[in-house]
Amino acid sequence: MDATPETLRRYTAHDRLLDGRALLIRAIRPDDKPALQDGLHRLSSESAYFRFFGPKHELSLQELIFFTEVDFARHVALVAIIEEEDPIIIGVGRYVVSEVEPIRSAEIAFAVDDAHQGLGIATILLRHLAKIARAADVSEFSASVLAGNQKMLLVLSHSGLPQKRTVESDVVNIRLSLVGPPIT
Repeated sequence: MDATPETLRRYTAHDRLLDGRALLIRAIRPDDKPALQDGLHRLSSESAYFRFFGPKHELSLQELIFFTEVDFARHVALVAIIEEEDPIIIGVGRYVVSEVEPIRSAEIAFAVDDAHQGLGIATILLRHLAKIARAADVSEFSASVLAGNQKMLLVLSHSGLPQKRTVESDVVNIRLSLVGPPIT
């Protein structure tokens, strides 16, 4: 796979939800700012809290720029859209590389509309991000997940990736190795 920023900006893939519906996975674009703001409005207070570790009802212009104007070298972001429905973004997954010697690691984060949770969207986004990260020589994903976020903890524990977990207060820190076999 070609993991150059130019190629990743055009990344598109088709997948299937657990209920059989077609899902489009594509690179986030700068013109997705309104869709991202709308997506935050569709998140429950609990889901927004789990994603941002605090109450969040609006994204600032700076946050929208950070989330949508990514370089696809150190910061990669993908969106999920159900193909048969209104073309709205129902899920977002991203990683941000942090050079930590001797391992090239990236922090991952996901958000999925409450109405579409439980359909495998975060798992699908994780699989696509892992494929891209491996091609970009990222060796490990890291995630900090609130202990109460059982859905995300299950997604990561069932990823098929070797992992290590530590708990600090109410946060579970997870490291997922990408040097093993690909996620299926």
